[in-house]
Amino acid sequence: MACGHGIWRGFAVLVIGALLQPVAAAVAPVVGASFLLITAVVAFAIAGFRTGGATSPILHGAVTAVGSYVLVLPLVFLTSVPVGPQQVLATAGLGVAAGGLAGLAGHFVRTRRKQGEKE
Repeated sequence: MACGHGIWRGFAVLVIGALLQPVAAAVAPVVGASFLLITAVVAFAIAGFRTGGATSPILHGAVTAVGSYVLVLPLVFLTSVPVGPQQVLATAGLGVAAGGLAGLAGHFVRTRRKQGEKE
């Protein structure tokens, strides 16, 4: 259940970030160049953090982050900018790393919360 919620949240952040990227590029060209990278990291972290209660938070976080990227891939391929396989693999790798770390962080937060409730 947490994976499904995380995938959709990550997807929503990716879509909103892609729609805001031209605005960011118009306001500050330096920010516009790295805006999609920052958006991807934030989206993958949000998706992965949601799975912190899973039995394997790193694996579930990574799968959830990549799942949100897989949902947005058809939209990426519809753009006029050509997307190469290296970019797709690099972004998926970023999703694995950011989602896995966020899943682990979510696990630690949930564990601490449960310990605090017991005391």
